[in-house]
Amino acid sequence: VFLSAVNVFAEYPNTSVGIIDLNKILSEAKAATDAAEQIEKIAGQIQEEINESDEKILNEQNKLIESQGIMAPEAFEVKRIEYEKKVQNYNIERQNKLMSIDTLLAESRNQVLDALKPILEEISNQKGITILLEKNSVLLSEENMDITDEAMTKLNKSLTKIEVSLD
Repeated sequence: VFLSAVNVFAEYPNTSVGIIDLNKILSEAKAATDAAEQIEKIAGQIQEEINESDEKILNEQNKLIESQGIMAPEAFEVKRIEYEKKVQNYNIERQNKLMSIDTLLAESRNQVLDALKPILEEISNQKGITILLEKNSVLLSEENMDITDEAMTKLNKSLTKIEVSLD
């Protein structure tokens, strides 16, 4: 029984571990920083639109409150219901705009990771790495096991820019 267990373990390849710091790559790679700048501009535009819309909704609310004293109760109730529907729709639209920023971040991150994957495979094959671990999940490792800088250099050559848009 003991010999058969040894034979099973003998089938596994020699293991060599590498370390990659994905957070560093996603924050410092050329394409990632370029995308972050684009997203920041888009987020600023969205925030401006939201601020303008907030002001319009608030002005409409003030007009409705002012008109309450001069309108018949039934007419005011109709206007109030219309306003509440408008606010509901606005809140949904506002939330969708804010979520679009998160979507842009996720899409740009995925593009960087997609471009990084073949680079990591290439480096792993060259170095004989059979297991690649994310740095945040490793408590202790030899510095020479970290392939982040090498991967980032290759990534910066192959992917310098990501087009980011809401369309």
